[in-house]
Formats: sequence, C-alpha cells, structure tokens
Amino acid sequence: KQKPFNKNFSFWLFLLHPQIIVMKVHMHSAVIQDSKTDKDSIVLSYSDANKNIEVRISPYFGSNIYQFTYNGHEIFYCDYDLLKTRDWTGCFILWPLPNRVRDKKFEFEGQIYSLETIQRKGGNYPLIHGLVDDQEWQIGEMKEYEMLVQASTYIDVVPGTQIYEYFPFESRLTLTFTLDQNGLRVDYRVVNRSNKNLPFGFALHPYFPLPLGTDNTKVFLPARSVMESDEELLPTGNLIDVQTVECNLNMPVSISDLSLDHVFTDIDRTKSPYIDYLNQKMRVHFESSEDFTHMVVYTKEKSSICLENQTGSIDMINLHNRAMKEKDDTLLKASHLLILSPQQEHKGFVFYRIEEC
Repeated sequence: KQKPFNKNFSFWLFLLHPQIIVMKVHMHSAVIQDSKTDKDSIVLSYSDANKNIEVRISPYFGSNIYQFTYNGHEIFYCDYDLLKTRDWTGCFILWPLPNRVRDKKFEFEGQIYSLETIQRKGGNYPLIHGLVDDQEWQIGEMKEYEMLVQASTYIDVVPGTQIYEYFPFESRLTLTFTLDQNGLRVDYRVVNRSNKNLPFGFALHPYFPLPLGTDNTKVFLPARSVMESDEELLPTGNLIDVQTVECNLNMPVSISDLSLDHVFTDIDRTKSPYIDYLNQKMRVHFESSEDFTHMVVYTKEKSSICLENQTGSIDMINLHNRAMKEKDDTLLKASHLLILSPQQEHKGFVFYRIEEC
C-alpha cells in the first residue's frame, strides 16, 4: 500500500520593500481507510493562508470522486448510502459508453456487440452509465510537486474481466487527479492494447449540491445546439438551435427555472461553462480539452444538479455507425465517437476551477 506523505512548502510570494512576505503552503497526499466508506481512499489536500481544499477518491467504488470541498463549501455532493451500494452519487466515471446505449447493443465496423445481460441499479433498458463506475480500480502513482499534489488510478480491460465480456478491446484507462490552489483537474488516458480499432467515449458525471435558495444558483453554458431526443432520452441525431427552445443557457439562468435532462453541443470554446453560487460568492468553472464536445445538463433532483463534460453524444457508437452508413457528415460530427488505432493512446482532461466572486 502506498505510504502517506506530508510536506510543507514555503515559497517567496512577492517582495514589499523592505519586507519579505512568505506564504506557507501545506500539501498532503495519502491512502487512508475512510470511516465514511469503510474502504481505502486517496486523500489529496491543499491549504495556504486563504484556502483549504480537499479531495477524496475511492478506487474500490469505481474511482468515484466522492468528496471535493473548498473552504468548507461542498463542491461535489455525495450520498454515502448510495455510494456504498455502488449507486450514482459523488462524481463517477463514464467509459467506454457514456450514458445510454440504444437496445443494449452497439455496432462497430460491421460487428454487433451485445450488452443484453448487463444488470444495472436503474435505467437498465436502455443500458445506462457505462461499464467502469461500479468496478474496483487500482491505485497508481502518487506524487508531490512544489505547488500541487497528484494521484492516479487505473483499470485494465483484459480477457477474464467482466468488462471484457461486453467490450472485448484490450485496453487500460488511467485517471490522474491533480489538486492545486485553483481546483481539481482530472486527466484521462486510454491505451489501446488490442489489435483492432477501439471505439469509446469518456465523461465525468459529478453531482453539484443545490443550497437553499436556488434562485441564487445559476448555470451558464455557451452552446449553440441541443440534441433532440426520444421518449427514452436517446438522441434522434437531429440538432436544435438553442435560440429556438426553452433551454438556452447562453446567459446565466437560475436553477429554479430549469427542468432539464438534455445534451448540449457546438460549445463556444472561447468561454467556459460554470455554476454560479451567488450566496456563497463562488463560481465553479468547467474547463476541458478540445475532445469534450458535449455536455449533459440534468436538473431534476431536489438536492443536486449534474453538468457532465462528455467527449461525444449519448449512444455515440450507434449514431456513428448510422452516420457512416448514411454518409451523413453532420451526424458524424454530432456523434463525435473517438476511435483509437491499435497500440495507440488518447489523452484529455477536465478542470474544475474555483473562483471566488
């Protein structure tokens, strides 16, 4: 087991003549048994004179980021009873099939892959929320630098594993969690160890708490399009201009005015989406690598809201397959399936940056 380490760093912040002011930064990284989960957890913390940030990750419960706090404010919401049953709470990982898959099967490069026998906590038909969120992950490297701390977890897809039965592409998914004074960055890395092309999408599914007075909690998402969906919340492939519907988030909108379970795309990369907690004078920015072309917004819970950075559409593999057959470039772009050649890798990231307003 990784041994915990604790280092205090002092650095020269700035000079004011003739005084030298020194800010002390405390960083800590450890693997502990958390009484809230009864399992080993990775703990990352950062503190200085003005900030106190802590993150906890459970490899046992699917590498769930079940705690993220900033100066006493809860950034991610977690129901520990749900976590212990491997249900959906905290911030869980969606891979390689984010969110829903039509008819519990997908077709890729002429072959049909069945997901029929997978049983989920809910949303069992169609399949929902990928294949790795309820699996046990392994702990990787833990590192400290002058102004940040890091830890990693990984999961292998190999013959004999439950995932390989449904997704027979030998591969490894690695997550690297980086905590610094600005917030939490989650990097993902997929390595294709098979001898065939690997189709996938990746997403993070965080729950953000809703404090009392949701009129003062607002969402901003600079997206031009929302995906049309059917009664099973599966995309039809049609894109709708957000200016023509009642889910336009191009100006900050109060949560109390929203009832959404929608997939947005055509996002303006020059602006970052955010949640504004006006009462707490805090803003959570969503910054990401360019492969994150979609965002799911879910506002139908009383205690939380979900904004999910996603590298493609819901049911992306089946939409991609349809686009290839129909030679539909617009649908191909809307699906945005990532395809990894044999022995190649792909990387990306999401950064939850906290701003005090």
